[in-house]
Amino acid sequence: MEAIFDIAIPAAVCIIMVSIGFGVTRDDILGALAVPKAFWIGVTAQLMLVPVFVILFLILLQPEREIALGMMILALCPGGALSNILTKVSGGNVALSVSMTAFTNLLAVATLPTLSALAANFFLGADVNASEIRAITVQVALIGTVPVILGMGLRCIAPSLAERHGAAFFSWSLIVFVLIMAWSIMESIVVFHAAMVGLGWQLLTLLCVLLALGVAVGRLGGLDLPHRITLIFEIGVQNSALGIAVGAMMWRGTSGFPIYATPAAVYGSLTLLLLLPFVALVSRLSKTAVTARN
Repeated sequence: MEAIFDIAIPAAVCIIMVSIGFGVTRDDILGALAVPKAFWIGVTAQLMLVPVFVILFLILLQPEREIALGMMILALCPGGALSNILTKVSGGNVALSVSMTAFTNLLAVATLPTLSALAANFFLGADVNASEIRAITVQVALIGTVPVILGMGLRCIAPSLAERHGAAFFSWSLIVFVLIMAWSIMESIVVFHAAMVGLGWQLLTLLCVLLALGVAVGRLGGLDLPHRITLIFEIGVQNSALGIAVGAMMWRGTSGFPIYATPAAVYGSLTLLLLLPFVALVSRLSKTAVTARN
């Protein structure tokens, strides 16, 4: 399991993020930011509405205190590479997704350590070292941001190559990513079987709640379909890798998998598998809308 979490998944994320950056130009980013309404609605929902909805969810559900802390940590981890991938596959605005991910992860360097420490004190009455959480937050944020910048740099250097082979590069890197994630899911099912049984339905419900929040925010904001698709995944999909890292850092047990990281680990295993049918539906709706416009 350590090889999966420490090497395979970060490597797969870097590859897929380079391919995403390879398909995004500077003009795409400027164009996305030229519609600040979608950007700020999404950022506000991710950083404020998601934690509030999760707190209400935990009050209603009343899980064990350690599990509640793990879910709260997950809620404080803004979307990462997976939200960018799902946005691209579903026909959303990739430049907006990348911009939102970069911005929310930058803010998370300041917000996640402080809010995680407050959550630990609220749920457990325990104190944690916020500076250590900040260090791991920076590392995970870099994994998702630097490869995108690298891909955009490669596109600037070889634009004709990007035009000819960008789609194929993304397709192959996506295959590699899915295979590695499938491997991690199979390993997680073996290792976290009891947690899957006990927490699976709770985290599935939480995922559905957050996806519904993303749908509602996009509709209430009066955004067009590509922007709504982007907000669905930026708001609805949390960064499980960061949640695992922070939960593991806060765990003070001497043996076994860190219980604070268990919700994020189970969530990460469930998300990709359960979102595939949803992504297929959204992708079909997006293509139908594009065809109708043409």
